[in-house]
Amino acid sequence: MKQKKRALIDGSLSEIVPVQAIMRRDFWNGIHNQTNIDNNNSSSSSFDVYHKIIQPGTYCRIEGQVGPSRNQKEAILFCHSITYTLANNNPQHLRNVLKFVQEGVLDATEVLNALPVLTRVEELTPSFSSNENQTYGELATEILDRFPRKFLMNPSHLMGSSDSAKKHLLPPVPEECRNLPQQLAASVGESVDDDMVTISQALQDRNKEQGTKQKKAITITGWIQNRRRYQDSVSILEVVDEFSSLASSSIGRETEDDEDDDSEKNDLDMRNSKLKDLWKQRVYAVLHPSALGTRNQDELIIYGNILSSGARVAMQGFMMMPSESSGSNDDDSSAATFWATKCRLLRSSWRPSDIRQLLDLVHDGKFDIEEAAGALEIPYSQVEDLAGGTTSTAERQWLTADLTQSLQGENSRVGKISDAMMQSLATFASARDEYPIHAVDTLKRFDDDETQNTDTASILESNEGNPRRTSLEGSRWQYKKRPQLEFMLEQIAEVLRSHPDYGKRKLNVVDIGGGKGLLSNLLAETFGDDVVVQVIEISRAATVNGMMRAKRRGLENIRFDAMDATKVDVQSNKDVVVALHACGALSDVALGHAVSQGAGFVICPCCFRSNPHLRVSIPKGNSDVELVTAEEFLDVDPDQYTSLKQLAELQGDIKLASKAMHTINALRASAVNRLWQSKKGSPERISTSVKTFPIGFSTRNFCLVGKYDAQ
Repeated sequence: MKQKKRALIDGSLSEIVPVQAIMRRDFWNGIHNQTNIDNNNSSSSSFDVYHKIIQPGTYCRIEGQVGPSRNQKEAILFCHSITYTLANNNPQHLRNVLKFVQEGVLDATEVLNALPVLTRVEELTPSFSSNENQTYGELATEILDRFPRKFLMNPSHLMGSSDSAKKHLLPPVPEECRNLPQQLAASVGESVDDDMVTISQALQDRNKEQGTKQKKAITITGWIQNRRRYQDSVSILEVVDEFSSLASSSIGRETEDDEDDDSEKNDLDMRNSKLKDLWKQRVYAVLHPSALGTRNQDELIIYGNILSSGARVAMQGFMMMPSESSGSNDDDSSAATFWATKCRLLRSSWRPSDIRQLLDLVHDGKFDIEEAAGALEIPYSQVEDLAGGTTSTAERQWLTADLTQSLQGENSRVGKISDAMMQSLATFASARDEYPIHAVDTLKRFDDDETQNTDTASILESNEGNPRRTSLEGSRWQYKKRPQLEFMLEQIAEVLRSHPDYGKRKLNVVDIGGGKGLLSNLLAETFGDDVVVQVIEISRAATVNGMMRAKRRGLENIRFDAMDATKVDVQSNKDVVVALHACGALSDVALGHAVSQGAGFVICPCCFRSNPHLRVSIPKGNSDVELVTAEEFLDVDPDQYTSLKQLAELQGDIKLASKAMHTINALRASAVNRLWQSKKGSPERISTSVKTFPIGFSTRNFCLVGKYDAQ
């Protein structure tokens, strides 16, 4: 087995050269081995597959083209194709790999070779197992258990399972930044001109002064384009005048790909030239213990953490041009180095982890209130209250989500916005007008110290008033899951009570993709004899977990069925259809069942690009149904819908992404209304609305609610 592993990873690791392998769709050549793959699959789909399966701990063979790196002794490779060579020991990762094989988008022989304990392609599917009900997750665990201990790499060992482990895994400090230059040592601590200059102005001024022995301390201001952290508490910041969230590798890619190799090489050469020009307009700011001084060790660690890509900073220190730095790569692509002696955060990055860290520092009294207020663009009084130490962890998490949204904009977008995306928003503006957003501000209702006065106030407490689930203060359950469950149950309560037969008979509720029943068990327990709940979930392991939870609670009005929601018959008198975070087209599947059955619904969508293969059942005639695609269900052009989904998944601009989410959900509401009206013999009418809950609970905070109209 060890010899087989050596053959798989191919070659000696005695001389390791750091390489950054960049996966970009426009460099991707497509599937390198199509032996067992449907010929209809495009290179774009293979890119998505490999983008998901190449994770820490996996071995792979990468083919591509070399590009320039701004870091010495380091190479960049633009990936053309990847071969999956050896799996890691993460069962969730292997489960996804096996599912990709089953879907025909990943070569089965390639995966078989990456799992040397297997000998036949048939072993990659659960149907080969003696257990007919085996899931892909269970199969993945079974396969990994066959490997000798420590044969496969544990991803947590690469990423670090603790703070000390993560620091140990940081790369060593580059040679040219290990020590403060001798010519600067005597100048550290001298008075500094407080007049701030831009990066371009600082470079201009330093070029004029180059060669002078006296190094003058200056104050620069700019945006952090990139940050790299190293061992010994050293960080290097790439500071620019104009920040862009787009990768530098996108420079120069303004035309369609040319299949001709020479044209591709010329294109890459053009990029390389533009990148070198771009780097000369940037400064590499070094946060080093020797420059900031031993008395500023805490400051060094704090700024090393919060000064990340997208933040705006002012720094005092000394500029050194490439020719003045010992050990520097003195060529025309090298950038100037700035040794920082003092830092000030002018504007925080929009990233939630950075904002949350800053709020925690203020709460603990470790960060200046005035500086934090300016960086977060909120009133001084609000930060002062935060510094009082009375806010809960959950409250800081909710504030983080709000600030993430307010600090985002065009500059923070991760990805490009195409004309087709913007056109799709304009095309369906009328749908947004017809179904406006009804924001439900439930934030105050989840403060444990306040008395709640609604009918669902005690839904997460037992009859004795004790919590049905306990958790640590500030846990994900407290600040995310619990508020979402309470919101969903409030909406479901409204829909149930709007039903003409509510209180006259037991209403039948079906939970599509209900997982282990966190929502449905609470629903069955809360409404008791008024409802009978059915959970439909494709994962058998999740349904077993849910049944055990229900049994422990003594619930007899709930059942769990492990089956595909698109194939199951839910036509037996369902009154309400619910789904929490139904991924992609699963939301459309749930809505299709609601329309076909004439049921009310509460659907919280998620992950708009997921499950595009699912089919939606819609009414056909008096009693029949037919299966259609999500695009047919919504009655939209497939290309326009693809653009909308891409925009809904946009990172770094939640306002624009939310507009796309609103559009998609408005189209879903319109489809429900259209199909309901066309349904013959429907005795009831439904009112559909698009609601949102506070974004602090989840960025996927839209909810479609269908209530029965009063007769």
